[in-house]
Amino acid sequence: MRFVLAIVAFVIGLLLVGLGVAQRTVFAPPSSIVAQTSATTKAPVTVIPGSVLNANPGYQRIKIDGAAFAAYGRTSDVDGWVGSTKHETLRYDAEQSELVARQSGSQSSVPDPAGSDLWYQEWDDAGQFTVRLPQDVSLLIVGKDGAAPSSVSVTWPRDTATPSVGPLMTAGGVFVLGGIALLIWAFLHQRRSRGPRRRSGGTRPPRVRASRRAAAAGAQVPSRSRRGRRSMIAVPVVLAGTLALAGCSSEYWPQGGGDASATPTPTASATGAAQQDAPTAATRQQISRIVDRVVEVATKADADKDAALAETRFTGPALELRKANYAIRAKDQDVQAPPAISSARLSVSLPEQTDTWPRTVFVVASDPADEKTAPQALTLVQESARDDYKVMYDVSLEADAKLPSVAPVSIGAAQIASDSKLLALAPDQIGTAYGDVLSKDSESQYAKDFQSDGDDLRAKIGKDYKDKKSASLPDTAKIEYSSQSPADSAIALATNGAGALVSVSLDEIEKVTPTADGAEVNTEGAVKALSGVDSSKKGVSATYGVQLLFSVPAVGSDDKLVLLGFTQGLTAASEVQ
Repeated sequence: MRFVLAIVAFVIGLLLVGLGVAQRTVFAPPSSIVAQTSATTKAPVTVIPGSVLNANPGYQRIKIDGAAFAAYGRTSDVDGWVGSTKHETLRYDAEQSELVARQSGSQSSVPDPAGSDLWYQEWDDAGQFTVRLPQDVSLLIVGKDGAAPSSVSVTWPRDTATPSVGPLMTAGGVFVLGGIALLIWAFLHQRRSRGPRRRSGGTRPPRVRASRRAAAAGAQVPSRSRRGRRSMIAVPVVLAGTLALAGCSSEYWPQGGGDASATPTPTASATGAAQQDAPTAATRQQISRIVDRVVEVATKADADKDAALAETRFTGPALELRKANYAIRAKDQDVQAPPAISSARLSVSLPEQTDTWPRTVFVVASDPADEKTAPQALTLVQESARDDYKVMYDVSLEADAKLPSVAPVSIGAAQIASDSKLLALAPDQIGTAYGDVLSKDSESQYAKDFQSDGDDLRAKIGKDYKDKKSASLPDTAKIEYSSQSPADSAIALATNGAGALVSVSLDEIEKVTPTADGAEVNTEGAVKALSGVDSSKKGVSATYGVQLLFSVPAVGSDDKLVLLGFTQGLTAASEVQ
C-alpha cells in the first residue's frame, strides 16, 4: 500500500509540474497585441488620438510602412495644426484587433510639418519607434510628397504573467518529495518485515546465512553499499527543488495590493509633456527649444544683416528695430548690432494659459558668462497653429530689475485684456501715460503712477534730454517732440500678486525743421544712414521705437508701475513732406 501511495504522489507531482511548465510554453499567452490599418488610406495626414494609443496598457510601438513624417504633441495642438486638411483619424476595434479609419477635412494640400514649435518630438523619416504617450497627446503622421503611408500599426506589450505557475510547480515539488518520503518509508518497512523467524514445532536454530559463516571464518565480506540508493534518491530531490525554485519569479505568483487588471495611468516620455490640469501654450522643453531656434536665427540674421531671415522669428516692434538696424549698419559700420540673445539660461519661462490662438510666452534669457550683455526679456507670440513663435518684444532688463513672482511653467499665466480695469493702469494706456512722463517728467499727470528710482530711460530720452537737445540747435532750426503708442500693442500676463507683466511699444518722434528762409537741416549718424538725406530745407523726421517692460500692480495697490527694462533705437527717418 505504501508503494501505491508513493507512485500516486509521484504521478500527481509530475502532472502538476508538467501543467506548470505548459503554462509557460504550450498555453503561454501572446507577448503583444498588434492593431493595423485594414485599408489603404488616401488622405495625406493620419492622426492617432491618445485614447487609441492608450486602448491597451503599456508602451506603444508604432510601425509606418512608406516614407512619412511623424510627430506627437498635445491633442489640441495636433487638431489645430491639421485644421481642415483632409485626414484620417484612427480608432481601435478591440474585437477585430485592428485600426479603423474615419476620414474628414477637405483641403488636399498640407504644409511641411517639420520643425513646428508644437511638437514634443518628431521623426523626419519615421519607420518604427516606441513611445509611451498620455491620453491628451496624439500622434501625427504625414506622408512624404503628398503620398499617405500604405499601412500603420500599433503594438502594445501584453501581460504574460502566469500566476498559477508558481503554486503548481511548488505543489508538484511537494508531491514529488512526498512520494520520495513514502518510497523510503516503504523500503524500510519491507526490510524490517524480513527479519529472522522460528519454524513452528521445532527447536532447530535459525539458519546462518553464508555471508555470516564466511565472516565467522575470517573472510572479508563487503558490507551492502547505500551509495546507489542515495544517488537514486538525490536525483528526484534535486529535480523537484529546481522546478520549485523556477517558480520564484514574481510573474509566476499571484500579486496582491490592488487590481492587477487595472490599466496603469500612462505618463509622458522624457521628451514629452507631463499631464496638467490647465492647458498652457508650451511646456518647458518646448520653450527651451523655441528660444534655441530664435537665438540661432537672431545670431545669423544680425551677423549677415538679413532682414528676410529675421522675419522668420521676429515680428512687430522687435522686427522693426532689427530691420532698421540692418539698414543703418549697411551704411554705417560704427553702429552696434542689437543686443545679443542667449539661451544659456532661462531664468523665467511663463507660458500663457490657453489652448487656442494666438498664444504668448514670456521668457528671460541670459548668458551667465557674458557680463556685458543684460538679460533679455522676450515676449513671443504664435499667431496660429501653423506659425512659428516670433519675438514681438526684445527688452534689455535694467541692472537692478526685480521681476515679480510668477507661476511655474506647468501652470502658466492668464493673459489680461488690454483694457482690463483690474490693474492700476490698463495695459493699453501704459504706453501713452509713460510717453507723457518722458515728455513732462514730474509735471505729467501720470508721474505719481510710475516709480522714478531706477528708471534709466528718463535720463536717456526724458524731459532733461529733450530740453538740452532743443537748446543745442541753432536759431535757424527748431525741434518738436511727440510720442504715440500703437493700438493693441500691449501684452499683459498675470503675476502671482494679482498684478501683471506688461510689454508695450512706444514711438518717440523728433521733427527738426528750419525756421529761416533758405536755412537747411543737416543730418548725421544713424538718421543720415537710414533717411539717405544729407540736408533738407523742409526738415527731417526721426522715429525712435521703444520697447518697454513694466511690472504693474493690481488696482487699489499702493505700489507704483516699475520699469523693468527697455530697448530703444531708430526705426524710421525721412524728409518732412
